[in-house]
This record gives sequence, C-alpha cells and structure tokens, in this order.
Amino acid sequence: MAQEPPLTTAERAAIEARIETLSTELDSLRQQLTRDQLQSGSGQPDLSKVVTTASEQELEPVEQRRQLERESLRNPFSITAHRRNYILPLSYNQRVNEAAFGKIDDNGTPDRTEMSFQLSAKFNLAKQLFGNYGGDLYFAYTQRSWWQAYNTDSSSPFRETNYEPELFLDFENRLNVLGWTNINNRVSINHQSNGRSDPLSRSWNRVILESTFLKDDWLVSVAPHWRVPESDGDDDNPDIERYMGYGDITVARRFGNSEASLQWHGNPSSGNMGTQLDYSWPMFGSIRGHLQYFYGYGDSMIDYDHRTQRIGIGFSINPLFTSGSDPYFE
Repeated sequence: MAQEPPLTTAERAAIEARIETLSTELDSLRQQLTRDQLQSGSGQPDLSKVVTTASEQELEPVEQRRQLERESLRNPFSITAHRRNYILPLSYNQRVNEAAFGKIDDNGTPDRTEMSFQLSAKFNLAKQLFGNYGGDLYFAYTQRSWWQAYNTDSSSPFRETNYEPELFLDFENRLNVLGWTNINNRVSINHQSNGRSDPLSRSWNRVILESTFLKDDWLVSVAPHWRVPESDGDDDNPDIERYMGYGDITVARRFGNSEASLQWHGNPSSGNMGTQLDYSWPMFGSIRGHLQYFYGYGDSMIDYDHRTQRIGIGFSINPLFTSGSDPYFE
C-alpha cells in the first residue's frame, strides 16, 4: 500500500481545531445529561457517566511533563523545579514594613524599590511506596528573598528571607469529574520560617493536602492545611491563622504560550486576606518575562500581619503549564 503524504500545516490545524470543538461539545453533552438525570424521578445521576477516567489522549500533556521530570531525576547533574523559579530585579512595595526594618537597622529606612527572587527544587526519595496506589516520596526546598539591593545607605541588607523545606507524598491520578481531571494529590509536612531570632522570628509547621484539577486551558489547585500546635512559649506568631487562614486556592489560565495565575489565602471571618497575581510570557529560550502583583496580608513571614501592596517585574524559568499546547501545573 502506498504511504499517505504527510499533513500540511493547514490540515493539521484544521484537525486540531476539530478535536477541540468535539471535546467542548462532549463536555457540554455530559453536563446536559447530568442535569437531566438530577431532574429525573430518581434524582440521582449515573455516576458511571459523571465520574470517569481520563483517556490517554487527554492525559498525554501531563504524561509528557511527568516523563521529563523522571528523566531529570535520573540525572544527578540536573535540578527538578518544584514551584516557580523567578527573579524580579524591580519590585516596588508601596507599604514597606518600616517597624520590622527598624529592628534590622536602627537608623535605616527601607527603600520601596527592592529585588525579589524565589528558588525552588525537589528531589525524589522513593517511588510507589503504596504499590499500585502510587505514593512517590519527595523532599522539596523553596527559598524566597526580599533584598534591599539599592539601599546602599543601609548596606543593602536582605529585608526578609523565608526558608521552606517540606516532605511530601505525591499520588498521580486520572479521575475525571464533569470534564475536570484530578491529575494529582499531595500530602506534605511543611516547615516555613525566616530563620531569625526574637523579636523578628517567625515560623510555623503545617500538614498540607493539595489537589490539582485540570480542564483544557484552566487549572485549579486547592490546598487546605492544618497548623501543628506549638506551646505558648515557643510560638512566635500565635495569631498567624487569623491573617493567613487555613489554606490556599490557585486558579490558572493559559493564553497560547502566556499564562496567568491568581493565588488566594486568608481568613474571611476576620476580614484578612492576601492575593497574588502572576503573569508570564515567553521571551527567549527558556527565559520568560514575569509580572507579579500582591495585595493584602502574608506576602512574607515578617509581613504576615502587615498589609502589603507590591508590584514587580522580571524573569522566570519554569511555567505553570508546559510550552505549546501541553498544560500541567506544578
């Protein structure tokens, strides 16, 4: 049999557009069927149709990302990214915590313009601890710093650095509920502190449950946490949950090769919240432009009870979604 000629660019684009249209139509039909079943005499939907398993094709982008990570873990000379890695050479803080800075430099005044960066990596310690149920064990470390690089009058100190080691179990998943695929679930033991002595010491330990859901160009991550209790004498910030709340919610959206994410935490009952908006776009190679805006409480450990309004611009190297049409959240 004669071999068929390869598809042209236009034919390939038409097929991809058709697949996307059919996928959207299929999701709509599933939702319509569910609504009809809820309104029927039984009032119960057919869970075999509502809750399904994502197909290999639907999970192909996720598997590509996982495969790349597995390859990097086998290479002792590579580092696997955990959270975003970025540097913002220009970060303007309209409401700097002057009281805390005064305890660093008695005669100094903090600059509103500083440099901010985050470094984050993870290392695999064991695979499939629970056999077919998965459970990959990781150690991860994230460091975030706010550097008064341009404040030469105060000898350019680091205004704040947060250290965050954690140990977590990662369970890969492919359960699909109404078009949303739960791609992974994590259980982590997390320590976060600024590594300082009194009166600037801030720290807490948490157990975090994180679930990530993916649908087309959208991603949602829900991460409730439980704070490990401390004795009154050892607790540097006993009211931190009044400002930071009991978890984080992240919503991300891909726009071609650009992406935006909104992360929220807080305690609605006390009226204290914090919101961070990130937007990144490709620049050259693996370098991306990055814009970050934060408003509210909890921008850093020292600022957990101080309302901050900050905007920064710079560069990041690992997106939330993989490049092109391969989405996956990290």
